[in-house]
Amino acid sequence: MPTFRLDVAYDGTAFHGWQVQPGLRTVQGVLEEAVQKVLGEAVRLTGAGRTDAGCHARGQVASFTASTSLPATALAPLLRRYLPDDLQVPRAAAVENGFDARRSATARRYAYRLLDGRDVLLGRLAWHPRQRLDAERLAAAVRPLEGEHDCAAFAASGGAPGRTLCRVHRASWRRWEGGLQLDLVADHFLYHMVRNVVGTALLLMDRRAPGEAMAEVVASRARRRGGPTAPPQGLCLEEVFYPAAVSA
Repeated sequence: MPTFRLDVAYDGTAFHGWQVQPGLRTVQGVLEEAVQKVLGEAVRLTGAGRTDAGCHARGQVASFTASTSLPATALAPLLRRYLPDDLQVPRAAAVENGFDARRSATARRYAYRLLDGRDVLLGRLAWHPRQRLDAERLAAAVRPLEGEHDCAAFAASGGAPGRTLCRVHRASWRRWEGGLQLDLVADHFLYHMVRNVVGTALLLMDRRAPGEAMAEVVASRARRRGGPTAPPQGLCLEEVFYPAAVSA
C-alpha cells in the first residue's frame, strides 16, 4: 500500500493534545476522521510529535498507509472540506514505503514564546510570566544545553520510559513581536522537556552566573533542581527534519 505524508498545522487551544483519547477532541482523532471521509477507509496516523493539550504546531508531520488510488496531490484540497478552522493540512505527498513521521525524523524544532506584557490576542499563543525578561541572561542560561547531555532534569513524570540522552543542536532566544522566543532543536525530546527548560531558564535568569547554574541542574539529573513547568500555550512544534532521501 502507498505511504502518504501530511504536513499539519493547528491551534491547540481547543484540542486535548495530538494523541487519540476516547471521548476527547484530539488532533489525531479529528484528522483521522477527515481522512476516512476523503478516502472511504479507516487509517491510523503516526505523528512526528505528540503535542500536549493546548500546545500548537505549524510544522507537525503525519504519515499513514492506505489502499487508495487517489493521487497525493488531491488529499490536501479534499481535506479542507472536512477540517475545522483550527486544523489545516497545507501539503500532502506520497513518500517511499517505510517512511514513518516519528521514527524517520532526525530532529525537531520547537519554539516557546514569552510575552513582555499581557496581550488579549497573543495570549492564546504565548505566555506572560509576569517578570522582567532579560534576553542576554536567558541566552546565557540555555547556552550550556547545546551538545549531547542527559536531560533527565527536564523530564516530567508521566512520560513513556526511554532514553534521556539528547543531542541539542540549538538552544537560543530571539525577539518576536510579543516578546522573546526560545528555539530548541534536538534529535530527541523528553516529556515536557521544552516547557521545563523554559521554567528553569526563568528561574535561573537572575542568578549571578545563569549558565553555570543551568549546567549544575543538567548534571544533577534531578527534576526537583529545575524550575516549574511553563504552561502549554507558548509551545509550538515548528519543524521536523528528515534525511533528504525520505523528505517529501
